[in-house]
Formats: sequence, C-alpha cells, structure tokens
Amino acid sequence: MDRNFYQQKLAQEHQREILQELATQHLLNEAGARPLASKRVKRIILRIAPAMVVIVTLLWLHFSG
Repeated sequence: MDRNFYQQKLAQEHQREILQELATQHLLNEAGARPLASKRVKRIILRIAPAMVVIVTLLWLHFSG
C-alpha cells in the first residue's frame, strides 16, 4: 500500500474524530450540560463504595460456603 495514501487516510480519520468531539462538545454546551466535577465524582464514589463492599462480601460469603 502506498505510504502517502496510508498517511492521508490516517489524517482524515483523525480529522473526523476531532470534528465529532467538537460537535459533541458543542451540543453539550448548547444543552447547558456540564461535565462531572471532580468533587462530584468523588462524592458519588464515596456513596456507592460502601454498598459495593457489602455486596461483594455477601456474594463472597455466599459462594465460598
């Protein structure tokens, strides 16, 4: 395969990915959606983590015995 052709196809694919990402960001900005803030993510994880520990422990006890 021609090297220039390969490079051109790679550049086109990269350009499509960039355009798709920009379009997604534009739609999110229009909708007023904000990406999850770091503090919000930590708060969600701290709420879910204890429940997951309990569930995993109960499943482990159930299937080990």
